[in-house]
Amino acid sequence: MVYNVYLEIIEDFIKKIQVEGCYAKECEIRQVVEEAMSIIKTNLDKTLEEIIEIMIDENIEELEHIRNKYPIPGYTVSVNVNNIHVKMLGGYINEQREKIPENALFDIASMTKFYTQIIADNLIKEKIFSCTDKIKEIDNTFLHTKLGELTIEDILSFKVSFKTNGRLEECQSIEEALNCLYTMEPYDIGIYNDNDLGMMLLKEVMEHMTEHTYQELLEKYIIKPLNLTDTYVKVPKDKVMLLTGSSNADIGCVNDPNANALGGYSGHAGIFVSNHDLVALGYGVAKEMILSKEALNSAYTKGIKENRGRMGNTYITHPQGIEMSCIDKLEPKTNFAIRGSTRVQTNIGKTTSGDIITNTILLNPASMGLIKAYREECKINAERVLANKPSQKLVRKYIFSRNDQYVKYDLIDPRQMVPDDDSVRKVTTSNAKLTLKLRLLNDFIKRYDKNNEKEVTLVKRMK
Repeated sequence: MVYNVYLEIIEDFIKKIQVEGCYAKECEIRQVVEEAMSIIKTNLDKTLEEIIEIMIDENIEELEHIRNKYPIPGYTVSVNVNNIHVKMLGGYINEQREKIPENALFDIASMTKFYTQIIADNLIKEKIFSCTDKIKEIDNTFLHTKLGELTIEDILSFKVSFKTNGRLEECQSIEEALNCLYTMEPYDIGIYNDNDLGMMLLKEVMEHMTEHTYQELLEKYIIKPLNLTDTYVKVPKDKVMLLTGSSNADIGCVNDPNANALGGYSGHAGIFVSNHDLVALGYGVAKEMILSKEALNSAYTKGIKENRGRMGNTYITHPQGIEMSCIDKLEPKTNFAIRGSTRVQTNIGKTTSGDIITNTILLNPASMGLIKAYREECKINAERVLANKPSQKLVRKYIFSRNDQYVKYDLIDPRQMVPDDDSVRKVTTSNAKLTLKLRLLNDFIKRYDKNNEKEVTLVKRMK
């Protein structure tokens, strides 16, 4: 009789997942669900936290394997389902082997673009500008340039490419970098191109239109509404010791030469954020607190590229799963993902049954240190020579003028040093499995206590 009850819960849960929409086969869902139920059944005498800790053993094992295999000093990964919050930490914040703290601030690179789009959506909602407005109609800075012919929609949906007169990272002053940005020429309008320059341009337009800095807009439309405490483009001096994920953490700057050329942040990169704030962002987006329903829907509506939403820089679910997108087949079709080159990613979604899901992956390979980075670069180039491929420069140095002083910046490009398919993708799949397990656990609890709204938080730190 007891077994039949468990079986009934499993069948009801699988049916719910299928009704909501999921690309995984029933056998794939069932395998994860039965594993979770087995853990629940054999540990009914334990607390929820203890049951969850057993469920995450495989996740921790894989995270530690990835950290030890690749030059990743540390990580913070979380899986959150409604009121259940799981955070897994391991390793170090920097090459000095200081343990990664719970409130470590990560350089989220291109995930910054999503913040820029949230700000733009709020300005559209307030009728500061519209999607169909041409830039020259709202910003005199671009009145007599080819950029002025672009619409806000062109930029928001990444349907334009750009040619620059020179390279931004070679500009030594902010003024020189802005001139390079303002005089660039658009081409292939209407054709999708995942680039950084459009978000840089949009950031400038929004600042001109509102007469507020990007930092102030971030504060007004994202930080204050969600009560965030650790989201920065200018990191306070007393928080610099919490920075990770950047080769320039010691001077409070990100691992992006273009952002640093423009002063430290530029609409496409520049934000440091804690895992706590990233989770809060996901919940805020899913609850439509900071992003309109129309914009949220466009995040996971098939658009200009098969695995992308119309919003441009969001990844959506795909029948072939992680091989074609950044989302595993086990995740609901309503989920979408944003990611950055520093090996960071966030998946966000609200299912048709009302479950709010947000998962984070925050690795910090760009904190490996320059000596280690040069070694990794040599190793990769040795392999490329054997394969008759040209060598690549994965570690670079830049000098920019700041307040009449020259400041040195570094770049560590970790993308080849830490292959995506053997790091972030694997963690994405592990997170998807754990999400299913936590959703089953949540349904199991609700079956016997429908009014249970207890917040359950588990922080697991690996030594």
